[in-house]
Amino acid sequence: MAADQPQLKRPLLQLKRPPQQTPLRRLKLPPAATEAPTAVPTPTIPPPVTTGGEGCAPGSTQVTWFVGLGGGSNADVVPLEKAWVENYNKSQTEACVLLNIVYNTGSNSYDALRALVAGGNAPEIVGPVGKAGRASFQGAWADVKSLADAASYDLTKYDPQLLDFTSDEGVLVGLPFALFPSFIFYDKTLFDEAQLPYPPHKVGELYDGKPWDLATFQDLAMKLTVDANGNDATSADFDPKNVTQFGFFEQWTDARGVAAFFDGGIPYDPATNSAVIPDSYAAAWKWYYDGVWTNNFMPNADYQNSDQFNKGNLFASGNVAMSWTHTWYTCCFDMSKTNWDIAVMPSIDGKTTAKLHGDTFAIMQESKNKEVAFKVLSDMVTDPELPVMYGGIPAVVSDRAAFFASLDAKAAPNKIDWTVAEAMLAYPDLPNHEAWLPNLADANSLFGAFRTMMDQTPDVNMDEAIAKLKSDLDAAYKKAAP
Repeated sequence: MAADQPQLKRPLLQLKRPPQQTPLRRLKLPPAATEAPTAVPTPTIPPPVTTGGEGCAPGSTQVTWFVGLGGGSNADVVPLEKAWVENYNKSQTEACVLLNIVYNTGSNSYDALRALVAGGNAPEIVGPVGKAGRASFQGAWADVKSLADAASYDLTKYDPQLLDFTSDEGVLVGLPFALFPSFIFYDKTLFDEAQLPYPPHKVGELYDGKPWDLATFQDLAMKLTVDANGNDATSADFDPKNVTQFGFFEQWTDARGVAAFFDGGIPYDPATNSAVIPDSYAAAWKWYYDGVWTNNFMPNADYQNSDQFNKGNLFASGNVAMSWTHTWYTCCFDMSKTNWDIAVMPSIDGKTTAKLHGDTFAIMQESKNKEVAFKVLSDMVTDPELPVMYGGIPAVVSDRAAFFASLDAKAAPNKIDWTVAEAMLAYPDLPNHEAWLPNLADANSLFGAFRTMMDQTPDVNMDEAIAKLKSDLDAAYKKAAP
């Protein structure tokens, strides 16, 4: 899609929802958007959570498991991890697993791991960790294939593509564990209130007689965005300063993730060590920005951080009709009390893209007990409890039915169409939005700040903003040049 994509037009028919259809709970208003965006409060970071070898057999080899480069530090997951460690320690006599959970806020957990490695106290196992987390410690991971060969561990049971996905720079750094495709979470109650059909569950299905493409998706999101008077965002009477329900939100991702809504891409040319902005990136950012500030179907930062919208966890507030995120989000809202299901991604220029995350457990090169660590790691990736804990689809296809059954139990009485999640595995963003970049920490900071700018700042010239980001990325890459 070209970077100068024309803005989608509003429908000629302006719909106004009768006030009596607006639920009373929508009348509690969040703060209106202002010229000066509201500052986001600095979060208080809880102290690390550690265990002391509960359940360990005398003389067993200590294996430290570090959690913090990806999922696993959520308040509701930590007790499950602690229980898993104690049960595992009781189940065998060779390894004594010690848990070290450092909360993944800002650079907190990354700095903690760097300090452990620098001090000669590298943990044996790190995870769950995806490509982005591993890329921040490039070269620090042990070759798991040699450990698997030494242990006579059968790698042929994995899809070769998954082994490639779990390799960095040609080195297998973990065993395939959990896959996290993205898709549309939708709130059925809000669709029912608006008397609108649910979004498609299969690629290629029509929505209300129209292709499930960007234009149809945006029109639906606008109809599901409602102000205090019951007007939706297609109405000339809609008040963007008093929105009580939004149609869509791209939850918990940075600007590279936002860009992947349109297509895969990489903002780097290795031949010249220079920044490039793919056309799909620029088009996605402009569409997103217009969605926040012009078409008003996505929340700005003031709304995002308000009580009405659950201070950042927007879909869980019950006031967002559709949210784009990954299977790991099943950890973060009440699956049984929310009336929800999942839908496939809309197509853009005839192509469907569902950005993909994938986690593993990796062994650090500086580990002093690699062989025992591999024994623990191989048990972790085949334990049916852990994928459910982290919301990841098992890499081993035969394990998936049990995984989805466990999620069904948590989601009941909802009946979730998990075929959507499996279908989206076939539409990954390539190149991946978490692919390695030079000076990755600075590059990630720039992409995070760019998304914040889009959420906070009205009246931005996006062409100029994108050019500035390209220049800043160029400077960051040059700092990392040999």
